[in-house]
Amino acid sequence: MKLNRPLALAIAVLTLVPWGYFVYFVAHFMSAMPTFPTSGAPPEQFMQDFQSMFRWQMLTMALVLALMVLYIVHLFNTDRVPSDKKALWAVVLLLGNLLAMPVYWFFYMWPRDANGAA
Repeated sequence: MKLNRPLALAIAVLTLVPWGYFVYFVAHFMSAMPTFPTSGAPPEQFMQDFQSMFRWQMLTMALVLALMVLYIVHLFNTDRVPSDKKALWAVVLLLGNLLAMPVYWFFYMWPRDANGAA
């Protein structure tokens, strides 16, 4: 599986999107978290914000799942990863996906020459 530089950069941007979403989530949603009285209903604005953040969360989770599939398919279709390390990388990508994906991308997906990565 060959990747040219624009495609590899697009994958890198998509790999970093969940990290950006996490920063946005913490900055926006967690700082605006109201304290509810025990006998009252939550405010209407909070529920609207919660619904929109829930949708963004589902989209981000779908993106992470799609990225995991892409990385695993690339792992087993490339010759840049030594065959004795493919099973280890598969486990690392499955269990530590958000931390492992940028590392795998840098070592094995980023083209080292002008012809593209293998």
